[in-house]
Amino acid sequence: MRSSWLILAASALVATAACGSDSTGPGTSGPPVQTNQVTIGNDFFSTPNIEVPAGTTVTWTWNSGGTAHNVTFSDATSGDRSGSATYTRQFNTAGTFAYHCTIHPEMTGTVLVQ
Repeated sequence: MRSSWLILAASALVATAACGSDSTGPGTSGPPVQTNQVTIGNDFFSTPNIEVPAGTTVTWTWNSGGTAHNVTFSDATSGDRSGSATYTRQFNTAGTFAYHCTIHPEMTGTVLVQ
């Protein structure tokens, strides 16, 4: 029974490491970055937490060899995309808008609109 538990625990560890998260990608810590561009890599958003002035259009760009991901807000989604796809959204109202990938829920980010 103990060996079954160890195998299960090791499998979970490998699966977690393989899936990745936004904390493993570049530019993921610290305060929001002032930019309107987010790159979607294999299991991470590059610069996931950004800050923009009201009225700004933000563009998410998938890397060309990447797996399928999406950008999902509480009221909108990009749909699943891969390749060199892009998704844009204009932010006209001040506030903090959280987003994530529903395929990889650990991939998260925010758009802070001033």
